[in-house]
Amino acid sequence: MDSEGKEDDSKDFGKVIDVLHNKAKLSSLRTYQGDVAEFMKEKNESTISIAIKEKERQEENEREEKKESFIPPIQEPAQKPAARGGNFKTNFVALSLSIILLMSGALASFYVIEFINRPPSSPASVSVDIVPYNNIITLTNVSGKNLGLELQKFFPADGVSIVKISDANGRLLDKGQDFFNFLELPANMAIRRMLENDFVVGILSQNNEKSYFVVIKVNDFGGAFAAMLDWEKTMETDLSFLNTATSTEVFVWKDLIIKNKDTRGLVNEKNKSKIAYTFLDKNTILITDNLSAIGEISSIYASRPVAR
Repeated sequence: MDSEGKEDDSKDFGKVIDVLHNKAKLSSLRTYQGDVAEFMKEKNESTISIAIKEKERQEENEREEKKESFIPPIQEPAQKPAARGGNFKTNFVALSLSIILLMSGALASFYVIEFINRPPSSPASVSVDIVPYNNIITLTNVSGKNLGLELQKFFPADGVSIVKISDANGRLLDKGQDFFNFLELPANMAIRRMLENDFVVGILSQNNEKSYFVVIKVNDFGGAFAAMLDWEKTMETDLSFLNTATSTEVFVWKDLIIKNKDTRGLVNEKNKSKIAYTFLDKNTILITDNLSAIGEISSIYASRPVAR
């Protein structure tokens, strides 16, 4: 009985052994450490990874704190450097302007000096002619009777034109006495005794109007003044070439002041003259048909170059 019981117990123990050997893996002994290890394994984590993640969390917190406490410095806007080409262009323009200004200043100085040193210009004139003139008109083969008609054929440009006259024989009239003879004036006239050689016949053109004039030189102011007053009786007829217009109006001799010049004129009640005369200086007498010509020719005469 006892032997059968032992045999049955050994068979049961053998079955237990077989069962244990047939299992793929034995379950671990369950302890606290085993539970922790099993938990760590299930979460796929380890003590090292926890420590690393904690470290990363602390560093991340520190960075966030630095970001919140950090105040970026105010930066001045960077100046864009000027382009090299722009600087060259600016410098070139400035240099060009400087050169132009210098040249302009030098040129202006030259012209100023040239203008200061330049001798004053004088109207064109001939030494034997008494007044400055612009043009010369030549009349040939004329007589004292048709002189006025010949003069009316000319319409010179504005200014003074000098008339050179040759008589019917082709002889040039170059002296005062020759001119009086050409006009067939009496040889015993008082004014002829005071005549110098220089004389001129001319035309003053201005504003499309013409005025004729004669300038004679005398050697005695007092005697010439008295002789001119005496000549007033026949002067209009003797010098008819100066004014060929006819009029029924009454003309009388009067004392006049024309451009500060004491003038004697044969005028009507409107002071329109047929003939008038004045002394340009004590040795020069102007005779003309137009009072306005007195002022113009006086100014021209005063502008002539005078030898000193």
